[in-house]
Amino acid sequence: MEKQLPKNWVESYLGDILELKNGFAFKSKNYLEEGIPVLRISEIKNEKISLDKAVYVKESSDYEKYIVERGDILIAMSGATTGKYGIYENNQKAYQNQRVGNLRLYYDELINKKFVYYLIGALKKEIEDKAYGGAQPNISSKLIENTKFKLPPLAEQERIVAKLDSLFAELDIIKERLANIPTLLKNFRQSVLNQAVTGKLTEEWREGKELESFKLTKPEKRYRDLDLNLPEYWKIFSFESIANIKSNLKNPKDYLNHILVAPNHIEKNTGILAQIEYTRDIMPKSDKHFFKKGAIIYSKIRPYLNKVILADFDGLCSADMYPITSEINREYLFYYMLSSIFLSYATTAGERSVLPKINQKSLNIIPVPVPPLKEQQKIVKRIEALLKQADNIQAHYEALVKRIEVLPQAILTKAFRGELVPQLPTDGDAKELLAEIKKLKNAVSSSAVENKKKRTVKK
Repeated sequence: MEKQLPKNWVESYLGDILELKNGFAFKSKNYLEEGIPVLRISEIKNEKISLDKAVYVKESSDYEKYIVERGDILIAMSGATTGKYGIYENNQKAYQNQRVGNLRLYYDELINKKFVYYLIGALKKEIEDKAYGGAQPNISSKLIENTKFKLPPLAEQERIVAKLDSLFAELDIIKERLANIPTLLKNFRQSVLNQAVTGKLTEEWREGKELESFKLTKPEKRYRDLDLNLPEYWKIFSFESIANIKSNLKNPKDYLNHILVAPNHIEKNTGILAQIEYTRDIMPKSDKHFFKKGAIIYSKIRPYLNKVILADFDGLCSADMYPITSEINREYLFYYMLSSIFLSYATTAGERSVLPKINQKSLNIIPVPVPPLKEQQKIVKRIEALLKQADNIQAHYEALVKRIEVLPQAILTKAFRGELVPQLPTDGDAKELLAEIKKLKNAVSSSAVENKKKRTVKK
């Protein structure tokens, strides 16, 4: 059994209160750099109408019936974005393009226009489903006008609009604040890495300890200047002195069940392998580098010089990547390579010019701040603990964003079930409101028919 209507509401059709007017087929050859903006489907964005990329035409009396005014509600009537809608909030006169529908109310004083805007949002999924039922997505005037909805009295319409305006304003503030979180987390992660590889993260831990500086097993080589005030017992070595680039080209046909890593598989700045593909899925023709579990895999081409992973598997990587083994704590070196300090060296040559890619010579002279071995291990543990906290916050943030994404539709559904604001005995009855609209509509229609007859007789 259908749920009972809220008190003083009436079931109606959109066509009882409005008509959907199609636009004019403006020709691109007539577009100008200034004049009257033409509102195309592409101007309907995020439930609003944007003039950022609008085209213009010369003003003409031929287009008078296609004028769009402030407060008009437009809807896309065809194409992949069929059903998207928006409200025009600009004071500038505009024209309505073909396949852009304008939802024109018969009597603005009897129906709140903003109420209809929110109503279309509530009906959007239903309208889209009907449009996508055919071979090509398409909305006709008849489809829109035959869509059922529940009409409340005018006074309640106005309360619903006021409540929705308030709720969506609060939601916009929440979204704006949430939008800052990814940047804050990114900055936090970089701050952790930069503090870690400059000694600030373990400053208190070092107090009172006598530590043994790290000793190389390879000859020291020259490195670029590193302008950092490092703690006692820390050393600076060239990348070449503490790491080995392991070129080991193999025929990929012999490694079909191994993971194949390419720069596009790795997220920027995170050290995460976001996409896993096996050699058998790609079947590359050229030789690839084979690496063992524990290797650091680093992209050597711009703009991917901030892409690096610590592999926990044996695999292959493309020739655009370096497989690297470490003479120091490999996790410490991995985190250093994720830091913006390392990136600043990787993206520039010694004379500070921009590098399209980093060759072995340039990579080998990058300076590496190296703490004592015990401190390397401590740094890694602290980094992992702090990054785990950031990951937990990220997960909560993403879950909250998903909840907020469905919240507007839930609010609209509640509003148009009559559950958002109370029904008051002083509101009147929507049946009477609808009857008045139909009466006025019929009177206008009869007058139009009569005038047409008179014109025919005169001819």
